Amino acid sequence: MLKKTVILALAMVLALAFALSACSGGWRESYESFLDDLVGKVDVNEQLEETNMEEVIREKLEEYSEGQTIWFHFDDFDGDGTFEAFAFCGKAGAEYLEGVIWFVNENYAAELKESGKWINPEMVTADGTTFMFAENYDDGLTYVFGIENSKVYETAVSGMFSDLEHTGGSDFTANFTSYDYYEDEELAKQEEPSTKQYWFYLENGEFYEYGADDTLRRADLRKYEAGSDVIDTIYSQGLTDELLEMYYPDADEETLDYIAEEAGYFHSIMLRENGILNLNFYGAYDDCFYITFRVTETTSEIIDCGRGFYLPAAVEAIATYPPEEEAE
Repeated sequence: MLKKTVILALAMVLALAFALSACSGGWRESYESFLDDLVGKVDVNEQLEETNMEEVIREKLEEYSEGQTIWFHFDDFDGDGTFEAFAFCGKAGAEYLEGVIWFVNENYAAELKESGKWINPEMVTADGTTFMFAENYDDGLTYVFGIENSKVYETAVSGMFSDLEHTGGSDFTANFTSYDYYEDEELAKQEEPSTKQYWFYLENGEFYEYGADDTLRRADLRKYEAGSDVIDTIYSQGLTDELLEMYYPDADEETLDYIAEEAGYFHSIMLRENGILNLNFYGAYDDCFYITFRVTETTSEIIDCGRGFYLPAAVEAIATYPPEEEAE
C-alpha cells in the first residue's frame, strides 16, 4: 500500500511540474529543475544530444550498409566532443559473424575490411585509449583500429599477429608465426611454422614492440639461478627435461646420448626492456630451440620453451630497444 502511495505521489508531482511549465517557460526547464531536486544535477541537453546523435549515426550506417546490424558500439572514443561508432553488419553463424565491420560518424560510414568471417569484435581500453579489436576467423589474425580527431586509423600491429591481448597498464602480448624450426630458411619452410609470443606496449595511442638486446653472453644468464641451472642442464644433456619430453618422448638411450652429444650449442641470449629474456640454442638434427624467462635484478623463472628461434623483434619498424649501458 505504501509503495502504491509513493508512486501515485510522484506521478502527481510530475503532472504538476509539467502543468506549471506550460505557463512558465516550457517543460524542459521545469523537468530539469525537478530532477535536480529529486536526484541531483543532470544535463538534459547533453543527454538528449547524445541520444539524438546515436540515432543520426545509426541512420547513416543504414544508408551505407547491408544486412542486419549485429554489433554496435557508440561513444566519443577520442574525447574530442564528437561521437562515432564501430559496427558489424551481416549475419551471425554458429562459430563466427559473416559480413562487414564499419566505422561510422554523422557524415559518412566506411568499411574497415571487406566482407569476411569474424569472431565477435570487442572494444579494448588501455592507457587511456580505446581500440576496436576484431579477430578474423580464416587467418586467425587480430585487426585493430583506433580513432583520433574523429577519424579512424588502422594500428601498426593490425593484421600482423594473432591473439593480441591486453595484459594490464599499457602492455600487450600477441602471437607471431614464422618459419624458424631451422637456421636454414629453405629447410625451415619445409616444416610447419612455429608460433611464439611477443610483447608490446602503448604510447600516445600507438603500439610499439619491446625489441631485444641480443648481445648478452652466458655470463649474463648465469646471474640468475634459473638461468645457470638451464645452462648446466643443456651442457649435460643437450635439451632440458621438458623439451626432451615434448619432442623426443619415446627416445631410447642411444638417441638421448646422441642428443646430448650433438645439441646444446648456444646461438643468442636476448633481453627485452620489460624483463623478458629469450635463450636461443641449437638442438640435434639441426633443430632450433628457445627458452623464455621472466627476470628481475635478482630472480628469474622459466615461462615458456619450445621449438624455433626468437627474433630480436617480430616487426622491426615498431620495435624499441633497451638503452645501452654506459661504460664505467
